[in-house]
Amino acid sequence: MKRPKFFISSTIYDFSDLRSAIKYFLEQQGCEVFASEYNDFRKPLDVHSFQACLDTIHRADYFILLVGARIGGWYDKKNRISITQREYREAYDLHLRGHLKILNFIRSDIWNLRADRLELENYLKKLNIDAKTSHLIKNHPTKRANDSEFIINFVDEISRNKETNDALNGKGQFPSGNWLHVFNSFRDIADVLKPEVFDGVPIDEAIMRQLLLSELREVLRKSLVKFKKGAVYSPTIIIKNFYHEHKLEKNVSEEHYTKVNTKQWDILGTFSISLLGLKLNPLILPQALSSSVFLRFDSGKGSFEEEPVYYALQLLNQEMKSLTEGNTSETLAVVFEHSPIRRHDGGTKIKVKSIKLLKFLHLLQRWSNVITLSNSIIQFLEGATFVMPVIFEKSPIPSMNKELAEETVTQEEVSEFIKNNLLSG
Repeated sequence: MKRPKFFISSTIYDFSDLRSAIKYFLEQQGCEVFASEYNDFRKPLDVHSFQACLDTIHRADYFILLVGARIGGWYDKKNRISITQREYREAYDLHLRGHLKILNFIRSDIWNLRADRLELENYLKKLNIDAKTSHLIKNHPTKRANDSEFIINFVDEISRNKETNDALNGKGQFPSGNWLHVFNSFRDIADVLKPEVFDGVPIDEAIMRQLLLSELREVLRKSLVKFKKGAVYSPTIIIKNFYHEHKLEKNVSEEHYTKVNTKQWDILGTFSISLLGLKLNPLILPQALSSSVFLRFDSGKGSFEEEPVYYALQLLNQEMKSLTEGNTSETLAVVFEHSPIRRHDGGTKIKVKSIKLLKFLHLLQRWSNVITLSNSIIQFLEGATFVMPVIFEKSPIPSMNKELAEETVTQEEVSEFIKNNLLSG
């Protein structure tokens, strides 16, 4: 995934700490940040610093504009164009061409100054004062801003007020990139950046999710059965159909046999050919399980808790391991032992050694579970609400699953054990 690149534009001196905080915040999310006061900013010796800044904007995906009380240096003093204003105009031109997005921020006191000056202007119009005097009164310097006229005009430019009014009068289209976010502190800016740029997801987490999505789609591609173009299947339904017709016994000896419906056996055998050579050794899934991507901090409890999908990922990891370990020529040999070409009669039933049958069915269940879990997790990673799917239990014999569940230590029992040992210790 490409690392998003940001250019921060503002006067440096009145925004020094804020620029540093934004740069640190974005870099912690895995972004690249261009800020002229740092050494990561290109500063070619044969180009003026103004032009170097403008050139760097072309490398950015996002342009962050901070508007405060100071004008900063002039890019064109005669025409009253500041350096920051020139950078904004360069960025806006790129924005119109679809090359970057603009995020505008204005200090709340400057926003309030603009509102105050508009009220003052309306009041002065009611008085019998000449235009020159009215202009001097309206734009007199204050502690907030020593050139309020420039600042207010710049804010109007960013807001694209003229274009908006023209559009309202049917003279053109409404402008884009003209949102102005009023802020008091860094937190206000961070709250805007997270949903606007990352949809609330840090870039490292987004990268992990995308890599996991790609890996699981590849797992699904390898695991599904294809008979012809457009005919792609999961073995789940044929396994369920088999169990619907056959009741397996729990206690079987080495010489015990199970009578199996010939037609259903051949369907199972046809599907299971796709298992030949299937090995699933995920790289991203184990990393996702050992990271904090699917953990969320519960402020009420003061601890991290697993998202619902985390348990599904654990199960999927276990099922992949079991499928890969159990998918051997020995397990699949039973299919070839009872294939149509090796059968001499055309009966409706065949006798299969029960132990071999159970091992084979256990493998098929792991195969089905890998497909079912992968499908549900993929849907979640692509934006759907996660729903835990119904999957096959550990054993092909239903009564065995109840016994296995009773023998398995639960998390509640682990907690109780810890509690009792703490009290006794």
